[in-house]
Amino acid sequence: MEIHREDPSVVRRYASHLADLPGEALTAVSQREGARILRLAPQGGVPIDVLDLSTLSTTGTFKDCVACVSTARAARGGHRVAAAQSSGNTANALAAYAPRAGLRLVALHPPASRGRVLPHLAHHPAVTFVEVDAPEDEIKRLLREATAAADVPALPPLRDQIDANSLRAHYLYDAMDALGDRWHWHVQALSSAYGPFGFYHGWQAATNGSHGSSAAPPRFLGVQQEAVAPYAEALGAAPAPDSRPMLEPTLFRRTLTPDLADRMRRLCRQTHGTVRRLPNDRYLHWEPRAIRLLEQVGIPLTRDPDGTPRERAGLYSLAGTLEAVTTGLIPEGQRVLVVYTGGSGPAADTYTPHHSVTADQAPALLKRLLTA
Repeated sequence: MEIHREDPSVVRRYASHLADLPGEALTAVSQREGARILRLAPQGGVPIDVLDLSTLSTTGTFKDCVACVSTARAARGGHRVAAAQSSGNTANALAAYAPRAGLRLVALHPPASRGRVLPHLAHHPAVTFVEVDAPEDEIKRLLREATAAADVPALPPLRDQIDANSLRAHYLYDAMDALGDRWHWHVQALSSAYGPFGFYHGWQAATNGSHGSSAAPPRFLGVQQEAVAPYAEALGAAPAPDSRPMLEPTLFRRTLTPDLADRMRRLCRQTHGTVRRLPNDRYLHWEPRAIRLLEQVGIPLTRDPDGTPRERAGLYSLAGTLEAVTTGLIPEGQRVLVVYTGGSGPAADTYTPHHSVTADQAPALLKRLLTA
């Protein structure tokens, strides 16, 4: 059952909280960056709500809010070319928003993400996709060096990630007031964790003045897949065996900077939260129930031709919640907000990159594309 929504745009509704970015700059770029809250049937005595950031969004993920803020800010800064590195979702969002901001976009992605790119966005004349056959860290390095040499922004920078995701907190604070409920837990699947970092930054801003009242932040539960769990390991979890397969390629970040690890430790300390690795067998145990629960309240899952979910990031949040209820981490009676970041976007047809290169070939191509 849907219990609250902000449509068509959380960004436009709460634009006043981005002090240096005028509302008209965001309105010029904004498309649909909506959000809604749906109430699931209680599980094990635990009431569960879902923050749906997928079905009311332009490309089907929470990255649309980030792309809206980031492209608007880049254009306002006088840029006409931008670049990005992505496993798929961020690249899709930037490809949808960059042309509206008057930006030409060059987006890098690894071969494993080819099936995530939406062809109708990749075919825009202002967008160029480059498939780089290299590990994540190497692609990030190539992007840093190429953008620095060409004096082109790499989107989205950390500031834009934090600012865009902070708007979610203002929406949820208003929803909390309207519903008369509060959430004891905020659960999200993690890759880089910019979403939760931004959310709790926004929560602090909301409680410090803009909403005129104070409420304790919900406890944070981060969920990571078994094969890629650097935050769980930074908090003390043992490394997983290398043989464990990755089930969700968008939850890909394997290495953390010291700053990111410290941010997560502070966040968990301040909210009495934690990050847990969800073993593959436990995720697969919960996946069918998670899908049924979401579909019962009107959140459809986009599927590949073989029937498997196209994206599992949002499902990981709910599966991790069900596991936490079963193990007793989340006790009976405590209300949970599960963040469904994506999984209901448009299905992708066959996509062929504009360029496919090795790491050695990439610098010359990026120089040409970024300075053309």
